[in-house]
Amino acid sequence: YILGLGDRHPSNIMLHRVTGKVLHIDFGDCFEVTQTREKFPEKIPFRLTRMLINAMEVTGIEGTYRFTCESVMHVLHKHRDSVMAVLEAFVYDPLLNWRLVDNDRHSLTESSFSSDIDSSYTLPSRSRNHLHYESLEIPPEANLNKRALSILNRIRDKLTGRDFPQIEAVVSVPKQVDLLIKLATNNENLCQCYIGWCPFW
Repeated sequence: YILGLGDRHPSNIMLHRVTGKVLHIDFGDCFEVTQTREKFPEKIPFRLTRMLINAMEVTGIEGTYRFTCESVMHVLHKHRDSVMAVLEAFVYDPLLNWRLVDNDRHSLTESSFSSDIDSSYTLPSRSRNHLHYESLEIPPEANLNKRALSILNRIRDKLTGRDFPQIEAVVSVPKQVDLLIKLATNNENLCQCYIGWCPFW
């Protein structure tokens, strides 16, 4: 959530069959780019679909999951300066700048899971990204800096409990976690996802 990582369809989440540990792959759609794209924008902060909730046994969201979310968020809030220092280097990385262009400068590219063509005939994700990068008209550095500052401000808001524009006051960590869980499990948000994201799973 802090990274704004999107495109969390089942193929981008690896699950250890013995320990149950989760590993995310494909960090191409970070800094909330999937939430502002033209087609099928993602309205959810992270993947928390019914099948994941069912795997949490009888306690579901109200057990270890919520407690862990609050504990992690407390740590992130406490050490937000260190987190911001690390993320700032990523945001200003020239290799990422092409993904930070304004929405009106590029159209939605085909996501890694949206093609019905056999995978043997499709380019790997990195190759498609490279071709898309070459086709872009690189915006001026000032525009990139403006976008980078916007991203950093958004991350800072997340780390201080100010990430909900409709709420003027700073929210507590338990309230922040509760609001995020409600957004992630809201059926109206899930039904707007692309079918390949598998919101029903």
